[in-house]
Amino acid sequence: MSNVVSLRRVPNMPEPERVSALVVAGSGGAATTTTAYGLATALRLGTGLEVSAVDSTSDGGNLLSRTGFEAVDSVRSIRQFESRMALTSAGAVVVGSSDGQPSDPAIVDELLAARHSARVHDVGTALRSTRLAPLIRSGAALVMVAPARSEPLSRMRDALTWVVSAYGPQVLGEAIVVVSHQLPDSPVDLGPIRGALSPRVAGFVEVPFDPALAQPGVLDHRRLAPPTIDAWADALEVIGGLLSSADRRSRADSELA
Repeated sequence: MSNVVSLRRVPNMPEPERVSALVVAGSGGAATTTTAYGLATALRLGTGLEVSAVDSTSDGGNLLSRTGFEAVDSVRSIRQFESRMALTSAGAVVVGSSDGQPSDPAIVDELLAARHSARVHDVGTALRSTRLAPLIRSGAALVMVAPARSEPLSRMRDALTWVVSAYGPQVLGEAIVVVSHQLPDSPVDLGPIRGALSPRVAGFVEVPFDPALAQPGVLDHRRLAPPTIDAWADALEVIGGLLSSADRRSRADSELA
């Protein structure tokens, strides 16, 4: 099997190495791990730059065991994390949790940023954790994930409502909603949900059903269907747009000062 996968949709991002994103869920089983892996994979394949997927769940998730494909080489290893680092099949660095004790996400983000690595954090259901507040306030992209089922979608709505109450209404316009299809046929009509959310959030992306994501064992990007990676590339473009908007706001604030 070839290690090279050509992307049909290379994400258009001006400075991909600056990416910092939190993949969060309103309920369990929402595919935050596969989404964090997918964003890191599409960014790595599309740019060839350093990209890291980080387990930032509060209870010690399975990101490392689910996506770690081979040992990380010494050049890309970081002393603080070397016992819990690996490479994905696409060559992205994955950083797992240690004995169920997660590291401070802001510190991990800072250390990886110093290595000029884009960062995608798998937060799981820990959205309300105070450990994440510094990253959210710093402008990290918020990627809210839900499966295409009624109850988890309702819980995602509750999570979005909480985010607005905790961080202000502007955070909703900087959030991305990713709906993951975990069955071949969607049991719910997403049209009304898309119609209600699209004007209020930065982006609404559907990841199609992919049997490779449903299989147990370590994920191998070469087994994924092209539309799956295309959907993750779509989400990355939204993140790139958020970075550009933040730059414009920063320049405008500097000029006013």
